[in-house]
Amino acid sequence: MGSSILTGKRAAAFQKADGEWIYALFERGYESNVYPHQDHWSAIALGNYAAVMRRLFSHAASCEGGMLRSKAGSIKPENFIASWQRELAKPFTLPDRRITLSSSKSMYSAVPESQLEEVRLSLIRSGFEAQADELAAGNLEVSLHANIELLLSIYGNSGPLSVWRILKEYDTGTVQIDVAVPSASKTAIDRMPEVRCHSIDRENRLVAIGWAPWRHAGWQYNAIGSFITDVVYPIEMETPGFAKKAIPAFRDAVREASTLPAATRITVTRAPEGEDTWRVRKADEVVQKLGIVAEGESAPAVFSFAFGDLLQREDTDQLLYGLGGFSDAQAHWEVPTTPHGAVPDPAYFDADSQLSLCLA
Repeated sequence: MGSSILTGKRAAAFQKADGEWIYALFERGYESNVYPHQDHWSAIALGNYAAVMRRLFSHAASCEGGMLRSKAGSIKPENFIASWQRELAKPFTLPDRRITLSSSKSMYSAVPESQLEEVRLSLIRSGFEAQADELAAGNLEVSLHANIELLLSIYGNSGPLSVWRILKEYDTGTVQIDVAVPSASKTAIDRMPEVRCHSIDRENRLVAIGWAPWRHAGWQYNAIGSFITDVVYPIEMETPGFAKKAIPAFRDAVREASTLPAATRITVTRAPEGEDTWRVRKADEVVQKLGIVAEGESAPAVFSFAFGDLLQREDTDQLLYGLGGFSDAQAHWEVPTTPHGAVPDPAYFDADSQLSLCLA
């Protein structure tokens, strides 16, 4: 499996009449498994600060597992985010220009024919009924600045299409400007929720964050990636500077997790409403291997077993792998606080991190 190699980045921006800044972000790179290596620019995000940061946090999550790297090697997500924040503070100008929205069978079309109806409905939902009809009838001419809300309904985070279809790196200006971005708070890490973490096996982790229940978070990089997008992003938008310390603190918690107690109880609901059929089959496979039902039989509507029941068996690896197939709606985990039921004192990281890891 290849990785995306990042070789450059650029932010451009213009200011709306109401004072809000709109950014267009571009990354340059190539795929490691595509030869010859020829890097190229591509627009990756369009929107206000919060919108483009959401996209960047998604890319940062890819850094943790090595799917997004630099020529020199791996990129830490917290460094990736910080470097982009510097770009957002000093973007290039984004001059106004006319953009023709037309539909064709070309995969590079501003609006591919296969997605024309999806785009039309998105425009209607955003209040652009007349423009939706105009696009469906032929070409729609718009202004990047004056019609930015229309463009965001198609090419923004919630839109059906990617912004590379209408913006290129050479559309940016050559002059950099200063834009005020949220400054880091010295007390941002105080927002860190309590993190509890256990290792299911060498790579997989069971995690509980704040008041949320225990959940199988997958491999370590998946657990960290989910933390970046689901926990760090919203806190960073409220308390700038949180990501820089919270991500490495959580990474330490995941890497140093204690072994999941054998007495941990796993209660599985076979088929919650709307559950994927393959996950239901996974439940059947697990109970058959455990001998709860005979081979070929369906699992009970609800069943439970101890984590220790999966250990010291010839098929332990298969059973542990099966745990990762359960959805959060299916699996409920009950982890004892200590082997004797006492509540332990939390073990804390350094005072600056403010991250507590409750060890069983």
